[in-house]
Amino acid sequence: MAGYFFKNWAEIIFFILLVIGFLFSLAAPSAALSYAIIFVAGMAGGRLIYSRRKDMIFPYILILVGFLIGYLIGSRYGNWQVTLVLFILGNLLSYYLHERGIIRDILLWP
Repeated sequence: MAGYFFKNWAEIIFFILLVIGFLFSLAAPSAALSYAIIFVAGMAGGRLIYSRRKDMIFPYILILVGFLIGYLIGSRYGNWQVTLVLFILGNLLSYYLHERGIIRDILLWP
């Protein structure tokens, strides 16, 4: 069982985050809160990509896409295009702020 997990960890976490994204989107009672949640999730994704920028990055992008797909599937309020743009903007903004040193993470401190 452990060998299966170590071979397919990205796909397993993709599915888990797909379900979590779906549940988060169902919990949002309005479009404004839905947009705020997805932007903050995008910011967390940008931090993840920044922290793994020197490693193999594709599995982490796959995991983030899993969350986004789950969120888009369960989103009842708001436009899916706006949701997608806010997620991407959150990723880019967080990556940029981490790269410039404006936002620092405890785990990333020298």
